[in-house]
Amino acid sequence: MDNDTDRKVDQLRREGWCLLERIIPKDKIDGVRAHVEAAHEKARRDYEAMGGKIGFQTGPDGEPGTCPIAYLSEFAPYLGNERLLAVVQAVFGKHIRIAQTEFKTQAPNRTDVEWRGFHSDWPHDLTDRDLAGRVAQPFPDVTMQLSVLWMLSVFSPESGGTWVVPRSHRDPLNPRMHQTPEGLEEHIDQLKSIPGEIQVSGPAGSALVIDSRIWHSAGANPGPEPRVAVITRYCPWWLSLEFGRRNNAIVPEATYDALPEAVKPLFRHRAEGMDNPFRA
Repeated sequence: MDNDTDRKVDQLRREGWCLLERIIPKDKIDGVRAHVEAAHEKARRDYEAMGGKIGFQTGPDGEPGTCPIAYLSEFAPYLGNERLLAVVQAVFGKHIRIAQTEFKTQAPNRTDVEWRGFHSDWPHDLTDRDLAGRVAQPFPDVTMQLSVLWMLSVFSPESGGTWVVPRSHRDPLNPRMHQTPEGLEEHIDQLKSIPGEIQVSGPAGSALVIDSRIWHSAGANPGPEPRVAVITRYCPWWLSLEFGRRNNAIVPEATYDALPEAVKPLFRHRAEGMDNPFRA
């Protein structure tokens, strides 16, 4: 690893998060952001037209829907960025894949800037019950997934930057612990500020990388423009994605064929007409 990768991986392991600035070049970000906004609207209309659920990426009968990557041809090449993959592979090893791809735009003009919705991400977000699988509390001290939030707008307090609680990835409990089957007693209020929280700021085109266990929350966006983002969840080969129905959206054959070579291995397990190498 080079020195920059070393520093980012060290921060990720110690603090539970790190920021990779300007993965998408400054002269490209406006076009990519406009592309993602149009893609989000197209995907929403398509799912509504077929009676499906874009949030679960399922059809009207719960069958796997179309992966959002099918709408994101201009954005997709950045998922194989060398700086990003160097960090992910330093944590998980060479064989990695993307479990989920989701639109995460935050609406503008919110006044409730003190709002929080702290949670951990799949597979440590336990409120989806059997639809997403679950890691029982208390959590083992193992990184199982890295959520990469693509900051396609500037992230700041003025645009609703994401809140994180550094080092909370080492806490054995989920901030929604009272909603989970273990029936644990709540010891925080996930809807309020948590001591030590920080609001991540950074330029558009950056990637916020977080351990799935870290306690984090979207920020209420008081600005006049949407805070545009996409999330991609990178995981190791050994993590099961087969349980439930949250991770099974299909990558159409034409979409997969058009992906850059560095990105194809990340989606092959969901590619139409391709063998899943992790089940072979």
